[in-house]
Amino acid sequence: MQAEKQDLEQLIRSGRTTEVLTDLFRKHHLRGRKNPEVEGRNIIVLNVMNKYLQKLIGTDMAIAPFTLVSAEQTCHREIEILKGDRVLRIRLGGKIDRVDRVGDTLRVIDYKTGEASQSFPGISALFDPEVENRNGAVFQTLFYAWLVSKEYPDEQVMPGLYILKSLYGDRFEPGLIMGSPPDRRKIESFVPLEKEFRARLEKIVTRIFDPTEPFVQTRFESRCRLCDYSRICSRGVID
Repeated sequence: MQAEKQDLEQLIRSGRTTEVLTDLFRKHHLRGRKNPEVEGRNIIVLNVMNKYLQKLIGTDMAIAPFTLVSAEQTCHREIEILKGDRVLRIRLGGKIDRVDRVGDTLRVIDYKTGEASQSFPGISALFDPEVENRNGAVFQTLFYAWLVSKEYPDEQVMPGLYILKSLYGDRFEPGLIMGSPPDRRKIESFVPLEKEFRARLEKIVTRIFDPTEPFVQTRFESRCRLCDYSRICSRGVID
């Protein structure tokens, strides 16, 4: 779908976005209620969501025209690993928020509503278990770029993050920043990173399927706060 600047301007003026957002809020957030009216604290929540949506559309107006390639689409890709004398084919995948084309660049975009950073030291730091604050948002976006790059082998695939709080900055750019000062650079294409990213990904998956590799608790207990399995390993209560 081709998105033109004037179309986005008309969309904002029409008020249609507010109507659609309200309907979706009732359907998903207030599901199960007989009379799902938005009231009380939910009015504040809906207003905040609407402001983010308007800002997001305004951000898209700045890059229009662009082509929306896909939204909320599930993609898969396979890797092969060795388990003893056997070759296992492992299927990996995920649901990607957005893929669009701006000029000659195919952008793979992940939305983040909470705290996130577009900067990271390098590929190795994303896989190193001894790094306490690994950038999960960057890892996820690079993983999505790896998935998409198989379907578009001849495209310049650029991973990026739409961090909603950052949209209010003076000059928002979704591109990832790799390296430490003074050698920081914007990731314009996933191609130079793909070989190392895939090698490290295969190594991690190989360890997961290795029966001789023990599962051990992380020494960084802060990670357990959001872990779905914290109660299984007796870290269900973290102060």
